[in-house]
Amino acid sequence: MVDNSNHEHSYHRDGVKRRTLLKTSAALGALAVGGGLFGSASARSLPEQPAVEDGTVAYQYFHAEWSEIGADVPRLAAAGVDAIWIQQPARSKLEWDDLSYDGEYGFYDERSPYGWRDPHPPVGYQPVDLRDLDSTFGTEAELESLIQACHERGISVIVDVVLNHMAAADGPDGYVELPQFDRDKHFHDYGTLGEDCELDGERAEYECNLLGLPSFDIEQSYVQDAQRNYIQRIADLGADGLRYDAAAHVWPWYFETEINALADDLGLWRVGEIWKYDVDRLLEFADTGMTVFDFPLYDAIVEAFEGGSMEALSQNAARGVAHHRPDVAVTFAQNHDTVGPGVEPDQPEGREVELAEAFVFAYAGMPMVYRSGPDDRSELDDQAFRDLVAVSQEFAHGGVVDRHVDQDTYVFEREENLLAGINKGDLAREQTVQTSWSDATLVDRTGHGEAVSVDASGQVTIEVPAEGWVMYAPDDEGDDGDGDNGEITLRVTVDVGYGESVYFTGGSDELTNWGGGIEGTWSEGNVWEVTIDDPGEFEWKTRRGPSGGTGDVWEQGDNHDENDLQPTHQGWSE
Repeated sequence: MVDNSNHEHSYHRDGVKRRTLLKTSAALGALAVGGGLFGSASARSLPEQPAVEDGTVAYQYFHAEWSEIGADVPRLAAAGVDAIWIQQPARSKLEWDDLSYDGEYGFYDERSPYGWRDPHPPVGYQPVDLRDLDSTFGTEAELESLIQACHERGISVIVDVVLNHMAAADGPDGYVELPQFDRDKHFHDYGTLGEDCELDGERAEYECNLLGLPSFDIEQSYVQDAQRNYIQRIADLGADGLRYDAAAHVWPWYFETEINALADDLGLWRVGEIWKYDVDRLLEFADTGMTVFDFPLYDAIVEAFEGGSMEALSQNAARGVAHHRPDVAVTFAQNHDTVGPGVEPDQPEGREVELAEAFVFAYAGMPMVYRSGPDDRSELDDQAFRDLVAVSQEFAHGGVVDRHVDQDTYVFEREENLLAGINKGDLAREQTVQTSWSDATLVDRTGHGEAVSVDASGQVTIEVPAEGWVMYAPDDEGDDGDGDNGEITLRVTVDVGYGESVYFTGGSDELTNWGGGIEGTWSEGNVWEVTIDDPGEFEWKTRRGPSGGTGDVWEQGDNHDENDLQPTHQGWSE
């Protein structure tokens, strides 16, 4: 079983540094993973505040069986993803055949209340038995294998848990039994929120049924013990973190004194779904010891990219959790319940969603990326997508500074690390802005813009393409790898498997004359590079192989040359 204690960095046995980025505190490595579960709340210390670390990119992988996700782990790793979020694993009342899409007849709704192209209600969110982790997604053993496969590639796994409710009594095949709970004993009976709820104020939010689903009475020790055991089982499988479904409808005190305290004992990172647009409300839950999905920023994203002003995204507007507490903000452009900007029932996701993703990749908070339509997940193979992942990991660090904002364009700096420009207009925009650098060269790490020079006063002029973006960062060593110091740096961004390295080979003695190659140096963002004496005119390529050895798997495609020192990697010839 993979140990789920998450240190800030982990190391392969071969010494190649890999990043494990979900953590519960700066000192997580010192926490005990196997602490006691059933002590009184007063005996358990309050939870540490989990954090989102700059440079972490998470991917929401939904509507798939565990074995399917496991088979796709190499592609997730190649795309550079640091963590995945998967669905609630306990047995639930719905099977794949029970799902429907918007416009189709379904058991619960003729029209989906949330998204247009995702099946609703999704599998997993009406649990029947929290003790049974053999579900529609696969067996408990298959889930453990998926988590192990992710860990072997340096990917953390966030597992969804449902603490607010269990399955409603009416099912596709008749009455739904709850083997673990008594419907008359372990749940509130105050009606449904927004319909026939008998309560007012906070009690209504926390104790009336959500969408007709029976609301747990979490003050009962039997319920608390059952939920602790549920979380313990998931931790035992090696999970790195938890996502709390419908957290806005669970009393905050329960998270602070019980659930987050337990997760802290187990070394589990956590994020809550508090589907509210009030930053203060979300921070109330964050203060119980969790991170939160940034719904206020999502609201601003939809507004900005659907015809509103980009000012909605800026530090001046400060509408998101990311503007106030970026360390607890998990940002997103859409998810399985919410469509992204510009998405219509009869249209696939378009440029508005891609622009919004570019924004969250570069902005403060931890981006959680999601595309609907589980057929191929083609974004994982898209080089533009992979470039943004690499930019987020390597350069999206530091505070956000507004540099320019208007109706269509937003230029901001991640202080002294990244200058990002997003333009949703249909014309290219040239803009002169102030920066934190002086007398420096900035290079667009996504390849959309030419290198630019910052003058002595710190000003630079950039051009942001129409309906596009640029992501500028300082030129390494001031010469982009091909300066006048007699040396050049070859650099690629590509992931490799556990215990492997990237080797650089080519038509020169130092590059082993097309032999096994020189082992590259790894840095954050899956960037591999090697610096050699400038051989003049030459061709080169990369190979992949065991660390400390030689490369034996070739990069596919054409050779690179002396004019192409930082190319887009072309994938491996398997």
